[in-house]
Amino acid sequence: MSASFATASASVFDWLPLSGHSFCLLVVPGLLILIILWLCDHQYDRVLGRPPPGPWGLPWLGYLLFLSRRAPHKSLQALARRYGGIYQLRMGSVKAVILSDVTLVREFFRHEVMAARAPLYLTHGIMGGYGIICAAGPIWKHQRRELIDWLKALGMTRRPGETRSRLEQRIGRGVDECVQLYETDADVSPSSEFDPVPALQHTLGNIINDLVFGVTYERQDPDWLYLQRLQEEGVKLIGVSGVVNFLPWLRSLPWNRRNICFLMEGKSRTHAIYDRIVESCENKLKELQEQYQEKQRQRQQQQDLQQYQQQNPQQDPEPESGSEQSLQQSPEQKEEKPVAAAAAAQEHFLINRVPFSELYCDEQLRHLLADLFGAGVDTSLATLRWFLLYMAREQSSQRRLHELLLPLSATPTLEELQPLAFLRACISEVQRIRSVVPLGIPHGAERDFTVGKYRIAAGSMIVSLQWAIHMDPAVWPEPEQFRPDRFLNAEGHYSAPPQFIPFQTGKRMCPGDELARMMLTLFAGRILRRFHVEMVPGCDADMEGECGITLAPAPYKLRFTKLPPMELQVEEQPLVQA
Repeated sequence: MSASFATASASVFDWLPLSGHSFCLLVVPGLLILIILWLCDHQYDRVLGRPPPGPWGLPWLGYLLFLSRRAPHKSLQALARRYGGIYQLRMGSVKAVILSDVTLVREFFRHEVMAARAPLYLTHGIMGGYGIICAAGPIWKHQRRELIDWLKALGMTRRPGETRSRLEQRIGRGVDECVQLYETDADVSPSSEFDPVPALQHTLGNIINDLVFGVTYERQDPDWLYLQRLQEEGVKLIGVSGVVNFLPWLRSLPWNRRNICFLMEGKSRTHAIYDRIVESCENKLKELQEQYQEKQRQRQQQQDLQQYQQQNPQQDPEPESGSEQSLQQSPEQKEEKPVAAAAAAQEHFLINRVPFSELYCDEQLRHLLADLFGAGVDTSLATLRWFLLYMAREQSSQRRLHELLLPLSATPTLEELQPLAFLRACISEVQRIRSVVPLGIPHGAERDFTVGKYRIAAGSMIVSLQWAIHMDPAVWPEPEQFRPDRFLNAEGHYSAPPQFIPFQTGKRMCPGDELARMMLTLFAGRILRRFHVEMVPGCDADMEGECGITLAPAPYKLRFTKLPPMELQVEEQPLVQA
């Protein structure tokens, strides 16, 4: 028996270049090292709490090879079904904690220690920890406060008022241009079939350009065409699950190096464009500052003259010039500010800039402006692309919207559109069924942290798996079905369940959520007020999407049919007898 076992064992190792003894000498120490590393990693589990459960991975690679490159959110969703609302896996050397339970997401993200960013090549390598999306610590806290102040001054509030009306007008100009471009495309395109994205990208992008930089571009401007191409390609090349984020040696491979060079060159060219815009803005602010200082100098001269007259009442005062008289100021009059309220984000940050501060250095300002532009365009553009596609597929929902929109004015305002609960429900259902940021924006654990019975190690990447939360059949029955009524209560009013988090939650929740709602409402309402959209006959759109930073639909064409103006009013108007 022993002889036959020895013979069989020898035959097993015959194909190896090494003998069975040599092979064992290599494998056994390797296994012992892995066991020791595992014991070291778990030696304090009883005291500090154990890590979340999760699948095993490969040495050095972790679970990366098992994630779908096209749809990593679905691979992680499958693991959530197995391990529950919280689990952990390794992506290269980075521990990733995946949250698919909205209660846990809210619990994690309300803590300051979870407000850092994960140590990814995207955030720390390409972006250098600057801006606001990739920043952490004092820079992020300060810039977020400044950004919220600017957004409020801009008019981003739910309460009606003059500033909100001005913001709506600025958004409305871009929306109206989009509708006009669609009318032109419908007239010149065969069967009125065309790709709606170019006009949408141009007009939405220009709205953000106006709000962030105070400039807009002509459609064929070379700089603008390049920025749009970079935005379109960049969101596809950068992904939080991309292997280059976790395995440094892969960055030297030709195809990865080519993509990284494209992104770094794009970053450099973008910053050069921003520098020119900032220089022009600084010159304008400098001119306003000089005008203010000149006025202050003239006021000081007037005050000196008045003081001299009080001290020497017997002497005849010199006649005052008209300009000096106009500069007289009563004590009750408020002090004039050097510069009026900022109309664009860059003006706000330049006005409040502190010299020689890391919070306001040139590199930080460039990345901040890029973040504001990217965050304003990427998610809203992807949402509107999905919205038009779903409206074309779901004709019953579109007809229901037409019944609500056609009685409104030709260019309905937010005051007209916001009471339409079904319009808001349709937009929300699009945000649910196709989460445009399916993996969220990963957070990072600043230090070791215990939540419940689980220990989260410092440096871990915390992923809010929005896709799994928004596609949970226990909350959303038949989640792949488009049903806007999920967001309407029994009385027909809009009502979103707590499991709906399109703008994330916690301390790093999107600060521009209300601005995004305003833009989505105006674009959706005015486009469907003017057009009926439908799929091109014989063409089936890919509903899976292309996943990078955002999940966006693959290119598609729709048929746009102009609606007759005031259709329903004409039908409902009673006949007047002569």
